[in-house]
Amino acid sequence: MYIPPNSCDIKKVVNIENPVYQSFKGRYFIGQSNLLSFGFDGYAWGALYNPQNSGVILYVSVVTVTNTSNLPIKSRIYMGSSIPEGAITVTSITPANLAFSPPPKPMVRFLAGQFLTDEITDGIKAFTRIVPSNSTLANEKDGKIVIPPGSSFLTLLVPPGPELVKADIAYGWWEKKI
Repeated sequence: MYIPPNSCDIKKVVNIENPVYQSFKGRYFIGQSNLLSFGFDGYAWGALYNPQNSGVILYVSVVTVTNTSNLPIKSRIYMGSSIPEGAITVTSITPANLAFSPPPKPMVRFLAGQFLTDEITDGIKAFTRIVPSNSTLANEKDGKIVIPPGSSFLTLLVPPGPELVKADIAYGWWEKKI
């Protein structure tokens, strides 16, 4: 077998998925809302809001809805909608890579709310998913959804009828400076 004289000069190449790369760079964040109550005529929601002055582009990687009820619910995704009144800031957010000191802080805000009486009327309804009872549905987008400053990515939880149900929303995303 012939071995070329410069075979020691072969360089190793490793392919990794972009969300992993973003985590290595300290730009990937994950967060989960508290358990949100909704039903009867009220909706619950969660949103990633990219403030106008954030200086970053938001790349949505994964959306997860955990339905803790005994009934299926609908999860509707809206892009570019207004943030409903009564928003609370979700605080259980962490960088995915804990090796940085100090840890990076996201510029994007994770907001949530419950008992919203009106459906979302602006923005673009991008898609709807049915979340079976007592289960978790994850939608992996791997950064294909890009949200500029001053815009949002919102998940609306639609009640199954005249019954109180509970679910939570989690997001994985990364941010890149403009």
